[in-house]
Amino acid sequence: MKSNDATLPVVVVDDDREMLQVYRTLLKGHGVGPVVVFEDGNALVPFLRREDATAVVLDLALPTVNGAELLRNLVEEFPHLPVLIITGVAEIGQAVACMRAGACDYLLKPLDNATFLCAIDRALGITADETRLRNRRMPFPDIVTEDRQMLKLLKRVQAISHSGQPVLITGETGVGKELFAEAVHRCSGKKGPMVTVNVAGVDDAVFSDTLFGHRKGAFSGAQEHREGLIRRASGGTLFLDEIGDLSESSQVKLLRLIQEHEYLPLGSDTVAKSDAGIVVATNREPKLLLEQGRLREDLFYRLSCHRIHIPPLRERKGDISMLLEHFVTLAARDMGKAKPWYPVELSRLLQQYHFPGNVRELQAMVYDAVALHEKGALSLNGFRSRIDLPPAELRTDEEQEVVTVTFNGFPSIKQAQSQLISEALRMSNGNQGEAATLLGISRQALNNRLRRKPTSA
Repeated sequence: MKSNDATLPVVVVDDDREMLQVYRTLLKGHGVGPVVVFEDGNALVPFLRREDATAVVLDLALPTVNGAELLRNLVEEFPHLPVLIITGVAEIGQAVACMRAGACDYLLKPLDNATFLCAIDRALGITADETRLRNRRMPFPDIVTEDRQMLKLLKRVQAISHSGQPVLITGETGVGKELFAEAVHRCSGKKGPMVTVNVAGVDDAVFSDTLFGHRKGAFSGAQEHREGLIRRASGGTLFLDEIGDLSESSQVKLLRLIQEHEYLPLGSDTVAKSDAGIVVATNREPKLLLEQGRLREDLFYRLSCHRIHIPPLRERKGDISMLLEHFVTLAARDMGKAKPWYPVELSRLLQQYHFPGNVRELQAMVYDAVALHEKGALSLNGFRSRIDLPPAELRTDEEQEVVTVTFNGFPSIKQAQSQLISEALRMSNGNQGEAATLLGISRQALNNRLRRKPTSA
């Protein structure tokens, strides 16, 4: 960031100069500042590309740009920036559209000063929550999550990374075990490299030669000295993936390496020492491997000191929207393309899928869609073809059940918002991550609204 959060401005966009002065006075009197104002909406996005901000106050009725289109662009390019909509038109459909597009609040003119300042406080609270979340994830830039269980695991990574004991990472294929291994390595502070070895299907001879190396003449064809990957990982971390497939003799050698920090290169009579940290991973349940006789008991207990089990994506669907945004951004960058926008329906469609391939499968879907994208919105067709769901379950926004809301008279914005939140929670069976996706807002924003929502008597 270009400045710290305490000095970042609130940006106000309104073509009425008198209203801009009112906003500036109210905000500064409320202790909020600095305040940056624009009469021309076209100046907003270029400014935000140069400078950071804590919130945007946006009048929908701008003469030089479509306010709704500008809102959509802001949410796409600056997803963590709260946008508070101001309008003089009392249309429930427009209010719903803005909230679903990602606005954090929607206020009608003429403004009530107290209501406006409360809305600003809520928006700044969302920014503070996002900042705290980013700070909690700071050592883990490649792990995209806001799931509480995942954040606890990251905290555990920080706690155990300096213990010197081996770390066992478990989880289904595609959940990100190597990313967690990299996180352990990064948090350990080790200056050496992280060396990764996939030992699936490797026999004992190849395992020993690859890890321990050999001396020249150790066997037929050994015409040169080979140092081995353990040596290469000196001062760093050795990551062994898929250790559930190791033969018993290889497991004995691994156990010695873990316990004694030593190994014997092939053809050598001299024991070599290792200071590399050891991280291992498997997509199988270690206790089941033990019961089946495929994992030695002594190795099982040696690896059980620090275990990290990564939950599958289907158990943390609240992360799908974040991961979708992350992979679209990465794919566009990797392919040298402009980042495409995608409809809200895409996130809702993905929420219905169980993802047997987990995060890796989602990444593959996104990269394929971005590679085929030419113009306009990212197509849903490629995602639909990959998602194996009964046709009745493949519902997008246009096909979702109609939400019927009955009010006594014309509803206030607060009434409509409360009803939409209740309906979204009902449709998602109380899952706040899915409800937030249905509403087109972040889970933090939904949590803020739920905290403010009065309980009924």
